[in-house]
Amino acid sequence: MLLSMRGVSKSFPGIRALHAVDFELEAGEVHILLGENGAGKSTLMKILSGIFPPDRGEIYLSGEKISPASLLEAQKLGISIVLQEFNLIPDLTAAENLVLINRPQGALMSMVSGQAMEQEAEKTFERLGISLDSGRTVRELSVAEKQLVEIAKALSIRAKVIVMDEPTAALADEEVARLFRIISDLKKQGMGIVYISHRLEELYRVGDRVTVLRDGEKIGSFRLQETTQEELIRLMVGRELTEFYPKQEVEPGEVILEVKGLHAGQGRIRDLSFKLRRGEVLGLAGLVGAGRTELGRALFGVLPVEKGEIIFKGKSVKIKNPTRAIKLGICYLTEDRKEDGLFLDKSAVFNLTIAQLERLLKFGMISMKDERARVDSLFEQLRINPASPEREAQTFSGGNQQKLVLARWWGVEPEVLILDEPTRGIDVGAKVEIHKLIGEFLKRGGAVILISSELPELVGVADRILVLCEGAQTGELSRPEFSQEKILSLAVPGGG
Repeated sequence: MLLSMRGVSKSFPGIRALHAVDFELEAGEVHILLGENGAGKSTLMKILSGIFPPDRGEIYLSGEKISPASLLEAQKLGISIVLQEFNLIPDLTAAENLVLINRPQGALMSMVSGQAMEQEAEKTFERLGISLDSGRTVRELSVAEKQLVEIAKALSIRAKVIVMDEPTAALADEEVARLFRIISDLKKQGMGIVYISHRLEELYRVGDRVTVLRDGEKIGSFRLQETTQEELIRLMVGRELTEFYPKQEVEPGEVILEVKGLHAGQGRIRDLSFKLRRGEVLGLAGLVGAGRTELGRALFGVLPVEKGEIIFKGKSVKIKNPTRAIKLGICYLTEDRKEDGLFLDKSAVFNLTIAQLERLLKFGMISMKDERARVDSLFEQLRINPASPEREAQTFSGGNQQKLVLARWWGVEPEVLILDEPTRGIDVGAKVEIHKLIGEFLKRGGAVILISSELPELVGVADRILVLCEGAQTGELSRPEFSQEKILSLAVPGGG
């Protein structure tokens, strides 16, 4: 046995995260760790990688007892982790982030040749089969590109065990297929891989065994091919889920938003035109770098529009900043809730009301009574758990953090919601909740632009899908035309 974790328990103030959990990993195996947000998956792996100390329990690597006290110590033992929360230094280049953990002992960054760093990084990226400028700073990279740098960093050390926490959350299908080929090669080399994902459809393509956690306890371990997806969901959530993508059928109304010949992001959006109707979900599909996020940011006033016209409710508008977008009734849910969406060290109350202070002011003062009533209402409407608005945002599970960001805009009562990867890194139960909320928003007369790397989500939720490739539109599909194969063919350069 390559790795054995026995009787691991961990508690935080007011929360029992893990209770007497056992976990094993064999050499040359991909072991899936499955569970809802808050089930304890990430906590268990953070204990393995030295980020958290366990309250109780033992860890054995190749038969020897280990107690890693830091991430660096775990890496030296041969344990590498690709965290869902990126562990990258924003102002360093992609190459420098890779070299940080691989430079000779005692060597300073200034002692390592910049050219040598980039050459070494390029080799790692080539092994991943990705095209990425290693000289760009991490701050300049998209979420998907940061994800690829994290994976490259994990592969750049001589690891025995690699933990991948939601590694495909920001990747399109082509990048996912590339990652799976890499995982297959690593298995052949005898490496053990712990794989955490909420994308159930991909688990059967990559996994050998699965361990299910629920409420911090181990429910069981199974051979993946002997377990159905429906059974895994029941074990995860403790109940049946009848619909993965509950689709609210709403008759599309008048055109609320029209974009004509839009250019933005210095070539990342090129001559884009489309219409959006009330009661409609317009899906945006494309590979990493296709320009989907740039379009969302341009419509929200974060990215300057260089050319073209935006028509909102029949009038040509200039959206130069998010404040203007919000006043018009256009809100944007960012793809990275931790980096751009939440004040993690602030309370849920602060996070929910920060965008609606004007509504709460009375004679220049915030009415605490009105603020609490509004927050309680939003918690109830969006089914946010636990119902403790005073808690810091960082203490909520991933699914409920996403609901907090959505609740902020929900309270503003927008007419157009731009949702950028709204179900990234959240469990299947929370995904269903988010999709139901989208349906409720449409019934209120709103319209949604849905940006997603999950093709099943786009096919299940959207009314139309706009496919982008390298900043330009390559196709538009109506529901009868939807198929993952057709979408992917339009998303690949030259494929349309």
